[in-house]
Amino acid sequence: MIIIDYTQKHNIMKPKLIIMALLCAVSWRCYAQTEKGTGFAGLSVSFGTSKQNSSAPSLNTFTVTPRGGYFLANNLAIGLELPLNLSKLRGESYISWDEEDGRYEDRYGPKEFSFGFSPFLRKYVDVKDRFKFFAQANLLMQVNTFNRIDDEGYLIRTDAQVKGFGASISPGFAYRLSNDSSLEFSFPIVTFFHQSYYASESLYNYDKTNNLRLALQNFTPTFTINIHF
Repeated sequence: MIIIDYTQKHNIMKPKLIIMALLCAVSWRCYAQTEKGTGFAGLSVSFGTSKQNSSAPSLNTFTVTPRGGYFLANNLAIGLELPLNLSKLRGESYISWDEEDGRYEDRYGPKEFSFGFSPFLRKYVDVKDRFKFFAQANLLMQVNTFNRIDDEGYLIRTDAQVKGFGASISPGFAYRLSNDSSLEFSFPIVTFFHQSYYASESLYNYDKTNNLRLALQNFTPTFTINIHF
C-alpha cells in the first residue's frame, strides 16, 4: 500500500508560492512607476556652455528645475517644470561703480537670471528591467533679468528684463533606483527660443530675436532624481 504525505507536499509548495507572489508584486510595482494614474515629482540640475556666434565669447548656464508629472496612460505622462537659470558670459568685461571704493572697476562675466514655466509631454519605452528610454517635448515661457551694458561697456542697470517663449525636444534614459525612485539623464537635441525686447534693452550686441540650436551647438546634459507615488 502506497501512502502519499500531502502535508509534506503542501509544506514544500508553500514557500514557492510565497516567492512567486513576491516576484509578481515586485514586477507589478516596477511597472507601476509609469502606470496610468500614478505620478512623480523630482529635481533636476544641468550645466551647459553655448557659443553665441563666431566672434562672441561663450555663455555658461547652470539650471535647477523642480518638476512634477502625471501618467495619463501607461508610459505616457504630462507635467510641468519650473526652470531657474543663472548664466554668465565668459571672457566679457564691463565697467561698474564700486560703492565702497568710490570708483569705477572692471568686472568680468555679465550675469543673467531667468525663471520660467515649461509644460511637457513624455513618452517612455521599456528597454530592460530597470531601464527605460524616453522622449520629452517641452514648451517654455520665460522671463530673463540681466545686467544691461551700454555701448561703451558701462553697467547701466542690473534688473533689465526680456520675455520670451520657446520649445525643445529631449531624449533620455531613466534608471529605477528603488520601487519609489528613479534617476534620469537627458539632453536637448533641438531648442528654439524667441525673445521680445527693444534694441536698447539687449543684453549683448549679438542677442537674436529667434534662436535655433542643435545638440552639438548647445550640449546641456541634465541629471534628475524622481520620487514616484
